[in-house]
Amino acid sequence: MGITTRDLCPEDAAALAALMGRIEADHPTGFCLGVVEIVELMGDTSDAVFEGAFDGDDLVAYTTIMPGLPLEDGQRFNLFGDVDPARLGEGIGTVMLDRSVDRARAIHETDAPGTPARYAHQALAGRDDQADLLTRAGFSDGRHSFLMVADLHAGIPKLVLPAGLTAEPFDRTRSEELRLAHNAAFADYPDGTDVGADFWNLFMGRAEHNRHHLSVVARDGSGAVAGYVFAHEYAVAPSGGAGREIHIPYVGTLPAYRRRGLAASLLARVLRLSRAEGYDAASLNVDTANPTGALGLYERAGFAQRYRQDFYHLEE
Repeated sequence: MGITTRDLCPEDAAALAALMGRIEADHPTGFCLGVVEIVELMGDTSDAVFEGAFDGDDLVAYTTIMPGLPLEDGQRFNLFGDVDPARLGEGIGTVMLDRSVDRARAIHETDAPGTPARYAHQALAGRDDQADLLTRAGFSDGRHSFLMVADLHAGIPKLVLPAGLTAEPFDRTRSEELRLAHNAAFADYPDGTDVGADFWNLFMGRAEHNRHHLSVVARDGSGAVAGYVFAHEYAVAPSGGAGREIHIPYVGTLPAYRRRGLAASLLARVLRLSRAEGYDAASLNVDTANPTGALGLYERAGFAQRYRQDFYHLEE
């Protein structure tokens, strides 16, 4: 029987989660979701596209398209996808990647016609088959990202906040203020693009994986956001570890408060809160092109590199 393709819907969440689990057992992907997380993303992110490849009733590959905000200077798309390890080498990945890029192009033509488009994908370092697939499709390699892990049973320093700042948990009623602060904090990062309200409200507000009581926001004397460290817990630990793992999706410092030890003190606070709650490890991703020296910050906090993802991009 030949391979067929169709869009995936929430009723396919269990099959997609099982496929992602088989892939993750073979190699880390940085995009392995549980059933609830898939249903949330499909239901609450109207512009996200999930497509599956089927052999009969069996889901053997998937792709996901996450369109960025259409801006005057262009639009960025994050593409994800992989193939069941038992079906590698059959050309399924090539077909699905081509379909994903064509679908993203069509979305771009509707959202931001006449502006540049950037399609971004990632591949695990050392997986030549993934790198070859992307380069044959016209993608060029670029930056890298490390998945880093810290053992929370090791020593965690207790650092004092810089003078004039206070800390509080994530307050969902002030989510929009935090989104704008986040966009300002990451405005000078490589490929930095604003996070839209819809995605932010799901990812940082409503999603099951949020751990707002373990997240920390620093404010100055006027109440303005100075920095933050957010905490999530995913159904599948990004590190592949067996214990409870807290994941740090964002560590941000507003430019006026950098180089004062704020990020280090907030991160240490989140790690201590997580350890007290029974977590065994913490994980985070760091872009090696991060302009704030974040890699050194995380290493000093006890994080060590677990694996590397390489970014590939196609610009049109």
